[in-house]
Amino acid sequence: MSDPRQRQALVSMPTSAQLGGGGVQPFVRFPFYPTAPWYSTDVNVGYQVRMYSAGLVSTDADYTLNTEAIRTVQFDLPCRLIAINGAATNPTVAGAVGTITEQNMNLAYLFRAEYTTGDRLQTAARIASTVVGTAAKPGQIGGHGYNIDQGATLILGITPLMEHNFPNPVRIDITLVCLEMRGPRNFSF
Repeated sequence: MSDPRQRQALVSMPTSAQLGGGGVQPFVRFPFYPTAPWYSTDVNVGYQVRMYSAGLVSTDADYTLNTEAIRTVQFDLPCRLIAINGAATNPTVAGAVGTITEQNMNLAYLFRAEYTTGDRLQTAARIASTVVGTAAKPGQIGGHGYNIDQGATLILGITPLMEHNFPNPVRIDITLVCLEMRGPRNFSF
């Protein structure tokens, strides 16, 4: 074992090859989709699915075409974000310019999510259909999901790309599908 007093900070991050384990097989294959969150082996830990949400309506004061509006979602319990779903709607007259259909409802806005610490789930805002799913086809995070600690906040950036036709408002809803982890008690003996 090396002497811990001789450790020093790395000047550059390790390469992918350097992150492999020791031995004959430095890497193994593991499925990425569907998302497979970690479950505790402690029988006293329970789980519950909860859907957190936020949205933007064209009647909101911060709704401006091509300008990001910020929404925050507070988490009371530790959880894993499993999927992000969204939809945009504009109840205009059928066939009018701007009518959103099931096929293109996530093309009407940009989306990004950022954690309390500044860690970005999407490194930049992108057309929602590339990172947001629907109820019929959930936008899975992949791997084991995205860890969110108790008391943390997820900052959602929503940029509308569609002007609303008065008096019919545009509505953009985002749903965060989470697996909450619940301990047996919030006190100790």
